[in-house]
Amino acid sequence: MNRRPKAGYTCRAAALDDCVAIADLVNEVNVAEVGVPWTTQDRIRDGLTAPGHEPEDDVVLEAPDGSIGGYSTMWRDEPLTTISPFVFVRPALRGHGLSAWLLRFGEDRARARSELTATPIRFQVARWAGNAAAGRLFDALGFRYVRTFHEIRIDLDDGSEQPSLPDGILIRTFQPGHDERPVHAALSEAFRDHWGSNFDPFDVWKHDNIEAEGAGFDASFWFVALEGDEVVGVACCRAGSASAPDAARVDELGVRRAWRHRGIGRALLLRAFAEARRRSIAAVELNVDSESPTGATRLYEGVGMRAIRSFERWEKIIEP
Repeated sequence: MNRRPKAGYTCRAAALDDCVAIADLVNEVNVAEVGVPWTTQDRIRDGLTAPGHEPEDDVVLEAPDGSIGGYSTMWRDEPLTTISPFVFVRPALRGHGLSAWLLRFGEDRARARSELTATPIRFQVARWAGNAAAGRLFDALGFRYVRTFHEIRIDLDDGSEQPSLPDGILIRTFQPGHDERPVHAALSEAFRDHWGSNFDPFDVWKHDNIEAEGAGFDASFWFVALEGDEVVGVACCRAGSASAPDAARVDELGVRRAWRHRGIGRALLLRAFAEARRRSIAAVELNVDSESPTGATRLYEGVGMRAIRSFERWEKIIEP
C-alpha cells in the first residue's frame, strides 16, 4: 500500500492517547449529520484493544498542527467474508478529498487481504440516509447500495403488558461465569439467518459486550430464554448509550430457528421494557434490518417501536 495522504497530512495508526480526540471527532460528525453523538472514549479504547486488532485497523489523518482531521476504523468478520471501514472527517474539512483517501486506503488493505482467501470479499461502507454527499462519493468510487437499517425507538408509558410464554419456556437473567458460552452459541445460531457478515467469534464477542470498559455490561439487564437447560433465545440490553442517554438499548436479540414463531422474541422484548420501566428509563432503542428475513421488523412494529433515523450499507465485491 503506497498511497500518500493529502498534502500536509500524515496517516498513522491510532494510539490509545488518541481516544479522546477520536471520540470528539466521531461525535462532531454525527451531531452534524443526525443531531446526536455516537461514541465515547471508552468505546474507542475498546476497539483499539479488541482481540485480533491490528495497528492499521484504526488510522488517523493528522494535520501539521497535530490535530486529527480524519479517522477510519476497519471491521472484519471471521471467517473472512466482509470488511467494513467506518470513515469520519471533520465537517469543516470536507470537500478536500480526505474521505475518498481514507476509503481508498481501506480498499487497498482489503485487496491485500483478499490475496489470502479463495472467496470474494464484500467491502462495505455506511452512510446516514440523509448524507447525499456520501452517496455521491460511494457511487463515484464504485460502490452500490445494498441495504437499509433503521434505528428504532419506543417511548415507554406506564403500561405493564406481561410477556406471555409458551409452555416449557422460562426467562431469567444472565448468570456470569455460566452463561457466556451457551448464550454466544445461541446468538451465533440465531444470527445465521440475518443478512450480512458472520457473527463475532467468542473472544471478540465477550470482549466487546462483557469485558470492555465501555460495554455497559449489566447481567441483570440481559435476559435468557430457556427450555429446560437449553438456551433458546437471548436479549442483551444496557442502560443508556452515547446517542440516547435517556434510553435503554437492546444490543442483541435473537431466537434460535427451531423456537421461532412461538412468541419468545416478543416475550424477551417485553421483559426488557418492563425492566427499563422498573429502572425509570423513559425509552428503549435498537437497530433493525429493514428487510429482516426473521420477521424482526414486524415484531418491533407490533410492540410500538418506530424508526427515528436510518443508515445504509453500500458495497463493492473484491475478487481474490
